[in-house]
Amino acid sequence: MQNLAAPLDKINIPYLFNPLGTSFNPISIARQLEWLLNPKATFNPAYFHSGVYHQLDAANKFQNINEAALNQSIENIRRDTLNHLNSTVNPTLIISLGTAYSWEINDVVVNNCHKLPQHLFQRRILTIEEIESAWDTVLKFIPVGWKIIFTVSPVKYTKLGLEENFISKSILRLSIKSFIENYSNSYYFPSFEIITDELRDYSFYKENGTHPNEAAVEVVFNRFRSFLNF
Repeated sequence: MQNLAAPLDKINIPYLFNPLGTSFNPISIARQLEWLLNPKATFNPAYFHSGVYHQLDAANKFQNINEAALNQSIENIRRDTLNHLNSTVNPTLIISLGTAYSWEINDVVVNNCHKLPQHLFQRRILTIEEIESAWDTVLKFIPVGWKIIFTVSPVKYTKLGLEENFISKSILRLSIKSFIENYSNSYYFPSFEIITDELRDYSFYKENGTHPNEAAVEVVFNRFRSFLNF
């Protein structure tokens, strides 16, 4: 979603990106949102490795040799983010789901492996049922008046293979279908479909062939702007 920064700046729309860093799998994103909105919610304890504490529910930068300092920095983020949201009238929450594949340590889904040794983690694909369960929990904490827009990231995760990539995207799309059917303030924006179907030409991708380029971002943003009636 950071591709939207420049277009949003041009039309003076205020925004705030995920303060916990880029996140891809829907379980971790749901956990982060519940942590933000539910005062009783907590992250999993920091993982200690080689003298450093790692908060694996957040991005790689959330690590520290002092566990208390790490936890305090994360709590400061929760406070500042809530202050920002509380000062905004009926904000729009945009949730971009990247992949249904997740990494786990000790059977617990993590958001980021923090470049820890790979043998500590196992990768698996999430089920629609567990994604729906996680989001059914967190969506109940969304304040009345907020608009929630779900989308599936069009970025291709080719390291897993094209077949696995499309299976993953399908799981995400079917999960979102249940959200928008059960929660009246939830909507779907088809960024994945625009990129993969309408802009199917590789001229709309960067040289790596997986990330949309500036021309594609402009097309998607113009459609998104119309979608929001800006």
